[in-house]
Amino acid sequence: MKTNGNSCIIQIFAVGAVFVSALSVINAQTLYLAPDNPAFIKYQQERAQKAVMPKTGSEYGRGLIPTPVDFSYLKGRTPVSLRTFKALSSTYDLRTLGKLTPIKNQNPYGTCWAFATYSSLESALLTGETNDFSENNLANNHGFDAAYTNGGDYLMSVAYLTRWSGPINEVDDPYTNGPGHGPTNLPPQKHVQEVLILAAKTNALDNTIIKQTVMDYGAIYVSMWSDFDTNRYFNSTNSAFYYNGISNCDHAVAIVGWDDDYAATNFLQAPASNGAFIVRNSWGTSFGDNGYFYCSYYDTRMCSEASAAFINGESVTNYSSVYQYDPLGWVGQVGYTSTTTAWGANIFTATNYASVRAVGFYAPDVNMNYTIYIYRNITAGSPRSGTLELTQTGSSSYAGYHTVLLNTPVSLSSGRLFSVVIKFINSSTNAPIAIEYAKSGYSSRATSSPGESYVSSDGTDWSDLTTDNPTANVCIKAFCGTGVSSVGRADPAMVVNGNWYLWLASMGYQINGPFNFGVSAFPVAADFDADGKADPTMVDGALWYIWFTGSGYQLSGGPWNFGVSGIPVAADFDADGKADPAMVVGPLWYIWFSGTGYQLSGGPWNFGVAGIPVAADFDADGKADPAMVVDSLWYIWFSGTGYQLSGGPWNFGVSGIPVAADFDADGKADPAMVIYNLWYIWFSGTGYQLSGGPWNFGVIGYPVAADFDGR
Repeated sequence: MKTNGNSCIIQIFAVGAVFVSALSVINAQTLYLAPDNPAFIKYQQERAQKAVMPKTGSEYGRGLIPTPVDFSYLKGRTPVSLRTFKALSSTYDLRTLGKLTPIKNQNPYGTCWAFATYSSLESALLTGETNDFSENNLANNHGFDAAYTNGGDYLMSVAYLTRWSGPINEVDDPYTNGPGHGPTNLPPQKHVQEVLILAAKTNALDNTIIKQTVMDYGAIYVSMWSDFDTNRYFNSTNSAFYYNGISNCDHAVAIVGWDDDYAATNFLQAPASNGAFIVRNSWGTSFGDNGYFYCSYYDTRMCSEASAAFINGESVTNYSSVYQYDPLGWVGQVGYTSTTTAWGANIFTATNYASVRAVGFYAPDVNMNYTIYIYRNITAGSPRSGTLELTQTGSSSYAGYHTVLLNTPVSLSSGRLFSVVIKFINSSTNAPIAIEYAKSGYSSRATSSPGESYVSSDGTDWSDLTTDNPTANVCIKAFCGTGVSSVGRADPAMVVNGNWYLWLASMGYQINGPFNFGVSAFPVAADFDADGKADPTMVDGALWYIWFTGSGYQLSGGPWNFGVSGIPVAADFDADGKADPAMVVGPLWYIWFSGTGYQLSGGPWNFGVAGIPVAADFDADGKADPAMVVDSLWYIWFSGTGYQLSGGPWNFGVSGIPVAADFDADGKADPAMVIYNLWYIWFSGTGYQLSGGPWNFGVIGYPVAADFDGR
């Protein structure tokens, strides 16, 4: 960590805030923690005074608590994408469009927030698919301080969904399970990657953004005051509700449409004019109009707090893994006192060789600009060290949680550090970095460790966020996958008398690179030093000449002395990230495991035949699978399942020099036969192709394939 200046005292006027009072000063910019939502402060005070929260009526549960984040600064501000509004009809009703799932009943618990969440998400996924997600699992497993019966808010839902804890199907965890009975080992049915936050209304007729969002995406989660138990506000005959007081919101529901001409006379107390939202409740079909009611545009608490639209539920195969430090998500936000720009960064340790394909973060402001930087092989404590692999600039119209698909995925090296750095530029406010931290009575389970999250005012001088709060992390996620891309692709090569002709996937053909061994021997290529790039090697008898991509030429490159001369092979047999050199003599494999040292045979392998040895990860389990190729037959010993003849549908019909590597970056090695200049490749995803790429070396040598450039 590098900081300039001294500490300075800032008073934080937020009940329950746990940031230490001495906050970082970087380049004369003071780190600033935005104040809590006044409604949340009031809620915390009422809890401390043993007030009954949330309110429960005679028949139905409520369950809304205010968000700790104060979104009042969003009022009156329009996302860029909505500045040209669509023509809005005077009436609109999702009930008539097949965009709503059946009405549910939260009785008797304070779980309205969970029902409103799934009212929105299930609606967004219609009409393409119908879902019934488990409110019980969300209410039991959100991870926050609030008990099942004590309510929640939409930021709790966002945290649960975007960390991939849900949604779970209702049939797998039904609401009848109740408090304390929500399984935690059920697989999510969707990956929620996008949630929009809409500003609170500024006046009774400030409804355009709400209406257009309903038209574009479906039902939206909103808050209200819900005194339906008296005859003052709810006309049960017309299912019409109108409240004009100042009480805190206590109930979450979903807006599903509107009627501009809905008569003011339908309400017990007539509002200033006509017009009402059509609202979906979670109190069963016996309430209101088969579970729905009308709420006047002039209601003073409906949409008086920010609302949420859960607009996205993607396939669970879209990404294979997520790197994150914020399971409880957006609890507060920080920035610097005199600017709307701030930098946030997370440093992660790669646990496999997948590629970063998307980045997730929260946008605290509408029309926020951002620049994403991804660095590989960084130095601990220094987010912008190592190799800059990607820079990508964009903007987000809506406040909320967003996932940005990267223009070029970035391959990772298992066990190595990488960072996701984001420059946030808010359009109006000076706290553009969403953070998770342990807020008493709300998110006290949040934890952090030094070396994970960093903040900066200029992207140069960084402060470890734990110096300001030992429980705080920046809310930035990295999503990985194994889909086909140029990232992680093997680069074919021809080796002629010590000369390496490489066809790099990232930049095309090169001859020789810096490699000049001065010897002509058997070529091998594998990543011996776990930097993500294959190291070209020449093996002459028992001598291994290795050109480490990071540090340069070395003779032998390790302690290896096999005492025998055979056909050299190198691959990661033990899944520790480093290639293990091997000598194959007939059917015998002599392997020098990078972790444990020399072994004869190295496994249960006994092919019973002697051919040309090949080793690569054919089944994407992280371990190389040894193979023997005799003419056109591939004998493979899969590390997970054992011996197979041929191992796949491969039938090249020709006999050449066998090669195997991951040419299409799907995580599985692709077998190939090379005859002179022709490459016959059997892509694991798409099947057989002749040549498989633009490669034309113009020379004939010994073929090798590996990822030389880490791209």
